[in-house]
Amino acid sequence: MSLLKGWNWIRVFRLVVGTAALVQGILYHNNVLWMMGGLLLVQAVFNMGCCGVGGCAVTPSAKKQDVTKTVDYEEVV
Repeated sequence: MSLLKGWNWIRVFRLVVGTAALVQGILYHNNVLWMMGGLLLVQAVFNMGCCGVGGCAVTPSAKKQDVTKTVDYEEVV
């Protein structure tokens, strides 16, 4: 099951902070806090970031060839 694989420190951090925010939001009747906690919990459980799974990855650009030009200098006397 993919929900149990690939746990890293940021995913665990999201889970802990999301759980704490959700519990505090419910205890203090703070809608914004429990919604933020719920969002963090969903991100941790499904391994999603703000852009989805792997959505924020930067594609590598094509390597450009190093073109050097020969410059001729002329001495002025």
